[in-house]
Amino acid sequence: MKIAIGALLYEGNSFSLGESGIDQFENNYFYQGDEIIEKLSGGDVELSGALAVLKEAACEIQPLFATHGGCGGSIREEAFQTLKSNLLAGLAGEKVDGVYLALHGAMLCKNIAHPEVEILQEVRKRVGPNVPVVISLDLHAHITPELLALCTAVVGYQHYPHDDTFETGVRGMRLLIHAMQPTSTVRVEMKKLAMLISPTAASTHSPTTMRDLYKRCRALEALPGILAVSYFPLTPWAEYPDGGTAFVLVADEKAPPTRPLLDDLCRHLWDIRDRFIPRLFTLEEALNDSLSHPGNPIILSEMSDAVGAGSTGDSVSVLKAYIQQGRTETLLVQVVDPQVVEQATQYGIGSNNEYQIGHKVEVRNGGPALLRAEVVGFHSGEFTYTGGIMAGITSSVGRSVVLKAGHITLFVTSKPAYEYGAEQYSAAGLELHNYRYVVVKNPMNYRKTLAWAKQLYALDSPGSARADLTKLEWMRAARPFYPIDDSETPLYR
Repeated sequence: MKIAIGALLYEGNSFSLGESGIDQFENNYFYQGDEIIEKLSGGDVELSGALAVLKEAACEIQPLFATHGGCGGSIREEAFQTLKSNLLAGLAGEKVDGVYLALHGAMLCKNIAHPEVEILQEVRKRVGPNVPVVISLDLHAHITPELLALCTAVVGYQHYPHDDTFETGVRGMRLLIHAMQPTSTVRVEMKKLAMLISPTAASTHSPTTMRDLYKRCRALEALPGILAVSYFPLTPWAEYPDGGTAFVLVADEKAPPTRPLLDDLCRHLWDIRDRFIPRLFTLEEALNDSLSHPGNPIILSEMSDAVGAGSTGDSVSVLKAYIQQGRTETLLVQVVDPQVVEQATQYGIGSNNEYQIGHKVEVRNGGPALLRAEVVGFHSGEFTYTGGIMAGITSSVGRSVVLKAGHITLFVTSKPAYEYGAEQYSAAGLELHNYRYVVVKNPMNYRKTLAWAKQLYALDSPGSARADLTKLEWMRAARPFYPIDDSETPLYR
């Protein structure tokens, strides 16, 4: 059997002012053809898991293209067309028996309604309607009937924070090999609620409501013929007219009736919808509450500016609010501002000058922070992910500078990059335990990776990825949908 494999992942944020080009994909991993086998075998991403299965199955591999652009506002159209062409090039004139693609599901590109659907339509043109095509998706994907109609089977990440990318590749490839058997009758079904969930309240790792949903889906997979059950609470920051939370079930001829199973999952989730309202703190509330938690560090999550949720990473809203509070405890905060990095580079180590920091791209929530600071160090920006969707991948935040303004330390970077744990700080020699307060910019990962900290606070701060979904400026989502609207009976798409 000859199996084509590829990956093209990107998570969009329609509330963000950021745009992404090819360079953002090249900043992570960007492999064509045989490079995929050479570079990703033995790794931790989806294609690493798929390759491990293919090695055991002794299949012939047709490597296409593999890249991950992380997150941002939207991909520039010319960049998307180049990426799509790279992926499809390996299918030109090739006859394959199956296709496995690792996609995200919530990619955004101006003037293209659903980029993943367009990719799959082009794949189908090349391989025909009968070749099995299996895709794996991020848990926060946008699921539609059009997407499923182009696939033989779909599987999603089971965990949030995402630490099961390798396992997802294994599951996806095993499903594909199952679907390629001559007697296979694999089918895929979905049902979708008009309900969006704030990711900060949706961890599957601790005893939470989402963990209960995880267990229910794993229990269904123990039934005969139920090959995979996935939940897809769409990232709420990628706004679609028909956005919501979908359940996708993959089954074969041995399965019991599947529609009641999907109905039960939807009704259960709707009945517990209020449990997904996140507990958020204003900065003042967090600082006051932290007085009863001695020791370092106290983690302040400015998730509204999370690059990993598509924001620009240049917010200084929390920094300015901290200064206004008049607190004198040490604070560490990261900001994307290439102009400041350039200025500091010209001034040099030991210089002390005034800087206008942050809010250069995201300009809707106030102006820059004006600070006099000393240049105490530079860093290349390179770091390696220790877990998550790009575990083991080396990336970069670009040339960076460490500035010190009294009790405040700023790590100012040239480029935004998805934040998993403390890798970016640590690579620059900034150890979190040396600071009383540390600002991180991710909506959920910190709860796992920084669980050792003295206390964790999710802040209700302004930005394009704010956790309180009722405070976003919705423009396209068809009403009614939860949590903007409510109903005793489930609202469906």
